[in-house]
Amino acid sequence: MEMTLARKMKAATFFLVGCCIVFFSCQRTAGVPCTEEYRMLTVSIRDSSSNPVILSDYYVKKTSTGEIVNFTNQDPYLDSINRIQGVYFLLTDGLMSMTAQSGTEFEFHGMKENKEIVNEKYLIGNNECHVNLISGKTELINIAVD
Repeated sequence: MEMTLARKMKAATFFLVGCCIVFFSCQRTAGVPCTEEYRMLTVSIRDSSSNPVILSDYYVKKTSTGEIVNFTNQDPYLDSINRIQGVYFLLTDGLMSMTAQSGTEFEFHGMKENKEIVNEKYLIGNNECHVNLISGKTELINIAVD
């Protein structure tokens, strides 16, 4: 059974529309197609009983420059929800410019009652679209809180 010209045109139109949807659903950064997701790198902190550790303060420091990122000031609502679960931001796509594709060293510092109880090193890079964790622990367990 042969397709009529009208059916062929309709099929070609659907195909082109589908291709356009796929093509335009990605952002392009320097020729690289990017997804619309917003990536947030986090670390989960638990005590020896696997309970979330709620830090009184934390920050991330870019090792090479000493620049400090304080996520409490950037999004207090989301930060407070994460803290209850013992989850803390390392870096987000919004701060991707702080990283090199090959990786940039950062340190996570966590305090409880003005005493540093967490000091972890991370290597964070990017793929021109999103931040990527190259090395470092995303779960810290057995953190002493006393």
